Amino acid sequence: MSCEEDDIVAPTESTMGTGLTEITFSSFKAIPGPDENGMEDGTYITVNPLAIGVSSYDVDFGDGSPVVTITVPERSVSYDYPNEVEEVTYTITVTAKSNKGLSSVTMSESITVKHEVSSVTSAPDSPTVGLEEVLSIYSSGIEYNGGTISYRYKAGGVDFDEGAAQYAEVTTASGNKVIQYSRLSEDVGASIELDEIVVADAFDTGIAATHIHFDVHSEFAVGIDKLKIILVNGSTEYVFNQDLTDGEWISLDLDLATDFSAPVIQFDEIKFELGTGGEANDAATLNVDNVYLHKPISSVIQNGDFNNKTDHWRFTAFTDGTTTPFGSSSDGSWTNYDGTDNGKKTAGAKWTASQSGGYLQSSGSRYAYQALKLMPNTDYILEYEYAIKDDTADDPIGGRRIVGLVLDGHYIDGADAVDDIDSNLGNHVGTIAEGKFNATRGTLVQIPFTSNDSGEVAVMFYAVTPKDGWIDNVKVYLD
Repeated sequence: MSCEEDDIVAPTESTMGTGLTEITFSSFKAIPGPDENGMEDGTYITVNPLAIGVSSYDVDFGDGSPVVTITVPERSVSYDYPNEVEEVTYTITVTAKSNKGLSSVTMSESITVKHEVSSVTSAPDSPTVGLEEVLSIYSSGIEYNGGTISYRYKAGGVDFDEGAAQYAEVTTASGNKVIQYSRLSEDVGASIELDEIVVADAFDTGIAATHIHFDVHSEFAVGIDKLKIILVNGSTEYVFNQDLTDGEWISLDLDLATDFSAPVIQFDEIKFELGTGGEANDAATLNVDNVYLHKPISSVIQNGDFNNKTDHWRFTAFTDGTTTPFGSSSDGSWTNYDGTDNGKKTAGAKWTASQSGGYLQSSGSRYAYQALKLMPNTDYILEYEYAIKDDTADDPIGGRRIVGLVLDGHYIDGADAVDDIDSNLGNHVGTIAEGKFNATRGTLVQIPFTSNDSGEVAVMFYAVTPKDGWIDNVKVYLD
């Protein structure tokens, strides 16, 4: 037998069913990757099935979304899972189908999708409110001379992770730490719990906070566009609403008396929620920094009786020196702050030889400082008591002494204030050294002065003595 070469016909392979008796469905891959915008947060999954004898694939991504069809010769389909939870396992089901009468074949695979949160790349400006005027809840403090000075007064019992929202503390490229709250929605909020703060006594009995500060930030594509801040006191909620700006830090300095839904009396929880009518996208992330209460600089001396030791008496910084203002002491005046006889000694501020300034200046010298905001160009009196030990010792040039001054302005760095000691509005050099305070001993000083044009003045004290010296009962009042 023989045949012509032209009679030989090669078989044609088909993936559409012709010549096949069944679909061969070998596998499919579900691979995470960047979305159409290049964002890669773990939620964007591409399914790529591999089969012979198919005309289409139905892909069920397992989260209740509509089934998606891949029509051959298309080879894959992608889906961006909703980013409402941090991590979830989905079952992806792919059904391979033929339009040539072959039976469909179904294959399933479980995939765990970890929904990553976009990192924040920027940080807000450093706070400028002074150390003595802030009760910090979350803040790195003040940037000064290339460093950071932490706030000294901090709220107690703070827990940042009390809400249902996902909490993280992240570090930006600049090294600044920022809180991230994610998965925010109408039903899911973030919460900071803390010890109860009574606004009228936030800093001390009768020393009130007037404002609460927040720095907040959101990228709308992965965040929220409206924010609700709630201060909670039991069943009472004080509410503030804010429209956010896409990609920008917003600094909120809220008046506790007027900016919330009612004057804030006290609270022990701060909530962050999606604002009314707001939109939450992707991971719905809110970035938060610099949460603190603050008060204005006072016209009244704070802790003038030194019952709270060194509170309210420190410089923010002190180049080549210490911000520690004095040594706390129980050897203060026998007179109470209101002028009545206590019958025994009270608390006071103390200096020793190693803490002296002036002629004995060293890196360990201590200076007590307190800024005041007075009425401009007005007559006032700075009043205090002092005592110096009379023990035998080698006195410095000019004798042992306690010096009180009224500075013509406010200072951040104590070294600058020391340099400007001679430019003061009033001063007294106390040289009476009769021994420590007792029932009959202690020298009362009253320094008259006139405030400057701004009313921004400060009081400062230091000692120059080889033996202990004290001050107590510091007051400033109208002449």
